[in-house]
Amino acid sequence: MKAKADILIRNATILTVDAERRIIQDGAVAIVKDRIKDIGKSSNLVEKYDAAKVISGKNKLVMPGLVNAHLHFFHHMHKGLAPETLGGMPWANWHNKHIAPNLTTEDEISGGLAVLLETLKSGTTTVLEAGSYFPEEVMEAVGQIGMRAIVGRRVFDQVILGHATMAQTTAECLRLNEILLQKYKHGLDDGRTTPHVNLLGMGRCTDELLIESKKMADAYGVVLNLHQAATIDEVLSYRARTGKRPVEHLDHLGILDKNVVLVHVIHVNDREIQMMREHQVNVVHCPSTALKLVYGLSAFGRFPEMLSAGVNVSLGTDASDCANYQDMIRLMYLAGVLFKDYRFDAEVMGAETAVEMATINGARALGLEKEIGSLEKGKKADIIVIDMSEPEWIPLYNPVQNLVYSASGSSVKSVIIDGRIIMEDREVKTIDEKDVLTKCQDLAQGVLARSGVNPMHTKWKVV
Repeated sequence: MKAKADILIRNATILTVDAERRIIQDGAVAIVKDRIKDIGKSSNLVEKYDAAKVISGKNKLVMPGLVNAHLHFFHHMHKGLAPETLGGMPWANWHNKHIAPNLTTEDEISGGLAVLLETLKSGTTTVLEAGSYFPEEVMEAVGQIGMRAIVGRRVFDQVILGHATMAQTTAECLRLNEILLQKYKHGLDDGRTTPHVNLLGMGRCTDELLIESKKMADAYGVVLNLHQAATIDEVLSYRARTGKRPVEHLDHLGILDKNVVLVHVIHVNDREIQMMREHQVNVVHCPSTALKLVYGLSAFGRFPEMLSAGVNVSLGTDASDCANYQDMIRLMYLAGVLFKDYRFDAEVMGAETAVEMATINGARALGLEKEIGSLEKGKKADIIVIDMSEPEWIPLYNPVQNLVYSASGSSVKSVIIDGRIIMEDREVKTIDEKDVLTKCQDLAQGVLARSGVNPMHTKWKVV
């Protein structure tokens, strides 16, 4: 007698990203409730399971849902507004002067849902959100989309290199983060929406705030997340104030640990890489932002060395007004190819490494590697189904190469999270996509009016 399953995906090519990195041809996945019950060859699972819903995997690639380890909600409301001639700190100072103080709760909720729609439709199932100004209201609202979201309160207490508008006292920063952790320590939406301790970083946090925030993250068993070592200016500022480079200073303070997520981390030396390896620190590589904001990624980035040393490196799309897109498949392409060219070495990085960074490495960064990031028996059923019959996939010989070097997020056909079909045949089932986008566009007019920014930064003639 066959066992019961809720969903059976059959006759698919499956990228498991498990410990053996198996690629199962003509494979199947059986889902019961929110978990993967079984995975293997279709011929075996079809004989074992009677499913309420059967999904054909013919010409489909089935893989773990992508983990976007760095994404911003509030930035989505000024997508394309900042002059593209601003890089690094000038860009950060621009949006904190013109945009952040003018955003409402409704703006952040709408921007959050819109950015989640974009990343969901390109295959992401889990995000680490890098700091909201209205985190409680945002957490209550974004869960309706059905994704996994780890949300924080954006804080900093030290004004360095400009960016003074939203600074707060150390005590207030700590108070706001603890309010969020205490209120939502058990999570929302069956545990899919949870809080974490978020600091702006970038040299804009006092030692006291860093130390006490790490204690708080440890006490609540959550991630401590901060931007770090993105620009040369930041490194020089750290050395002038502390006598140490950014990661060296965090090590001196006792901050480095396996529950710490450092974002960007471009300007580091060999000693700092070893510090991160020894303390099992997690790094998020955001190549699209680094290239657009001129962080010096190509010349100074050390991500191949970090991976070789054993540092866990994941991927993040970052903000909508510096990366400007949320497609993790496009991001995998940048991660896979950039250092090949700059190092003049075709063996550096590559497609398989990029897939690992977007799946199991991202899960590990969030402390969720036992639950998501690979397709294995007993893990959460966070699965994406990609159509390999689209023009960008043909001819098809090697699905991993085509995924990273040829495809985009538009190939993602269906998304399953917690065993629930969130998107099927490109239709999002949980929220009204048109309503979300229409509202976001309507609210954008208010953001524009309050900011007083000229939206058309162009040398071309606008008539």
